[in-house]
This record gives sequence, structure tokens and C-alpha cells, in this order.
Amino acid sequence: MLLSLSSAAVEIEADLKTIRGDVTSKGSIPSAEELIKFTESVHRLESSLEIARSELVEAIGMEGMVDAAIISSVFRSLNITADSSGIRIDDDWEVTAASLALDTGAQMYRTLKNSPNVHSLIESGG
Repeated sequence: MLLSLSSAAVEIEADLKTIRGDVTSKGSIPSAEELIKFTESVHRLESSLEIARSELVEAIGMEGMVDAAIISSVFRSLNITADSSGIRIDDDWEVTAASLALDTGAQMYRTLKNSPNVHSLIESGG
């Protein structure tokens, strides 16, 4: 779940597979399973939100849940803004973006259409 600078700051190697919610190392991130369940429920607007919220409060407290909700809402609003404006990735980053998308499973999201060259790289396998 940690990426780039945040993982370096706490001296933990980033595992890109955890972005998809595949928590493989127990204990490396406190309450990781509850955080993932909550975040997925928030972003997918699932009916499981009430249960996920309750479990997260039990795991990290009300203040921690509020922090997680704020972070989730900021990321959700950034994605909605990028989607609605048609923002696409810079040409210099297309190969890296395609590789990261495949590593993390991000190619399954519709925002890929905003970057047709990245989409083409993924579709062609390279």
C-alpha cells in the first residue's frame, strides 16, 4: 500500500501488488485488511460501507477512520476531476505507466481510456 516516497520515508520496500488489496505480509501495515475493505467500499459505493466503517473504527478508532475517509475522499475527487477533464499521462511516462498498470492491475479501470497510447501499449503486450 505504500508507494515511492512514503515507503522510503518509513524504510519499507513498496509492494505494488498490495495496491490491488492483496495483503501478503501480515503486520507490515497496521489494520491493512480493514483499511483496504473500507477504501474499496468507499470507492465502489458498495452497500458494505457501514460494516467496513464499523470494523475500521474498531481497529483504529474513530479519529483514524475519519482520517481514512478524508484521504479516500481526496483521492476520489482527484480521480473524478481527472476523468472529467480528460487528463492523460505525459508521453515520456507512457511505457512506465503501462508497466505499472500491469503490475498493479490498474489496467482494468476505465481511466485508461484517457491515455490511448498507454492503452495501446498494454493491449499489444509491450
